[in-house]
Amino acid sequence: MLPLSSLDRTIRFDDFELCLESGELRKHGIRIKLQIRPFQVLQILLECPGQVVTREELQRRIWPVDTFVDFDHGLNNAIRKLRDALADDAENPRYVETLAKRGYRFIAEVHNGNGSAPAHTEETVAPTSFRANRSLAESRWRLQGFGLAVLALVSVLALSAIWLRNRLAATPPTPRIRSLAVLPLQNLSTDPAQEYFSDGMTDALITDLAQLGSIKVISRTSSMQYKQTKKSLPEIARDMNVDGIVEGTVQRSGDRVRITAQLIYGPADKHLWARTYDRELRDALELQGEVAHDIVQNISVNVAGLSALHPAAKHPLNVEAYDAFLKGRNLVARQTKKDVAQGRELLERSIQLDPNFAPAYASLANAYYVQAFVDHFPQAESIEKSQSAARTALLLDDNLAEAHCLLGLIYSMHDWHWDAAEEEFRLAIQSDPSSSFAHSQFAFYLITVGRKAEALKEINTALQLDPFSPMQHSSASFVFLFARQYDDAKREARRAVEIDPTFSLGHLVLGSALHAQGKPDDAFPELLRYLRLSGQSSFAQELEFAARNNPGPRDPFQKVAPAFLRSYQKKPEMQPAWAVNIAWAFMYLGDKDKAFEWLNRACDEHNMEVYAIAVDPDFDPIRSDPRFEAVLRRMGLPR
Repeated sequence: MLPLSSLDRTIRFDDFELCLESGELRKHGIRIKLQIRPFQVLQILLECPGQVVTREELQRRIWPVDTFVDFDHGLNNAIRKLRDALADDAENPRYVETLAKRGYRFIAEVHNGNGSAPAHTEETVAPTSFRANRSLAESRWRLQGFGLAVLALVSVLALSAIWLRNRLAATPPTPRIRSLAVLPLQNLSTDPAQEYFSDGMTDALITDLAQLGSIKVISRTSSMQYKQTKKSLPEIARDMNVDGIVEGTVQRSGDRVRITAQLIYGPADKHLWARTYDRELRDALELQGEVAHDIVQNISVNVAGLSALHPAAKHPLNVEAYDAFLKGRNLVARQTKKDVAQGRELLERSIQLDPNFAPAYASLANAYYVQAFVDHFPQAESIEKSQSAARTALLLDDNLAEAHCLLGLIYSMHDWHWDAAEEEFRLAIQSDPSSSFAHSQFAFYLITVGRKAEALKEINTALQLDPFSPMQHSSASFVFLFARQYDDAKREARRAVEIDPTFSLGHLVLGSALHAQGKPDDAFPELLRYLRLSGQSSFAQELEFAARNNPGPRDPFQKVAPAFLRSYQKKPEMQPAWAVNIAWAFMYLGDKDKAFEWLNRACDEHNMEVYAIAVDPDFDPIRSDPRFEAVLRRMGLPR
């Protein structure tokens, strides 16, 4: 038997360590989920590495004496789960070797808790005489003394008690999975710069699983909050209100990629399924679909009416194009002018390398759409390119929710084609029922066209799918603001800035909600925080100076309105993009004629900022003017 000190009951082999005190198997310090029977099998095999442990010995030590009817199935299942956890192969084993009709042997080099190899060479070399070694092993067991015998007796009695209790009481069924979260796949590559690749595979797996119509899949933003978390799985399951958790690893090496995935019943930290996949990198797209399919197969046993997955992508992967796609998409998500420009260039490069990869077109459509806001220049060119890229994406794959959603945004915010917009939003949700982005943008559409109850339902769905996203909480705050539910709007905005105090949009909507409640003195500092966090510190300083030194009205927004106008007058090329803001400033100065002049100019440009004026409380001071209704008619809004 492998000697262990009383102070360090840990056995190590390769990158693994088995801690007998805590009952855990770890790899690189990360806990590997392993049920009790596979754990016990591994522990027994590691007690005598290199020696054959017979099936009879395993039955005697692990399974109660009167469970012989189920023993073969139980042992085979335990060995399979053990190999899954070790990423071992029965045909070409690195760790657990099968000797037909006899038993099993642990064949890797084993070290004790101090890092030293076993003292006796016969423990790491296959024995020449099975009966002699069996006798040697039994004599060593006797040498462990009375204490070990008592411990073994207690273990047997405990296992027998558990078995008897399960026999007397109905064994609980396999847990039902109604909701699912995919934790960030851990990057096991030696290059930390490959983190974007493991994140990309996580995102792709979430996207594939999100096609399930009968199950809630938590969005990527919230799942990413648990990257390298120290929280337990039951804690994570409680935080995100899910039953199932998928976790695993990604290792990219040369032209190959290995993914290990496992499905856990989160509330009880119960292992349900695990598997390791090893493929050529060019097959990564098909691989991620295969992983999702296998997870679905293991969930579907307990989910009635589970819808089928969209077929796994068969498109061969251009590795260089895929790298550019992942890096570009991550940059665009940061939503700063510089990052969006760099991300757009990478996405265009990805398409040059692989003109048939649909997700790259969808991400490029998003890049152009975001650019229309962050660049603050006339939006027509960016919107035209966004629309073209989204349509190309759908020609290649009409199941891309992101592309449908972007078309819905363009049709509603820019083109004012309201019926076409609703159709695209519904197609987006149909393609990806778990897309929090699709649900929140549909909620914006619904509140704009006056369908309040439907809008609130959609935004609450978005929050359930993405509970830790500052963007979704900010979106929810805007919807509640436009629904005149100001307390709810403040709650969601504050939640956004609690999650990320640097998230500028959260401060903007918090200021808007406070202003709508008649608290301009509380709202104005939030506007300044928004400007500073969004890279407009000099403008914030100018407004702060104006509010402090203008001897006019007490309302700080009225004090700074002239400064707003002066700033836009200095940059006439930006006036079309800021026409709605200029109208707002004139409204605060009491010049309604100028306010409506600029609102109509915004309509002339199809400025996307004019989209929300139908429901935005900021425009309540001029809402009763007949000219306001005329502006809404220009937009074709159903009133």
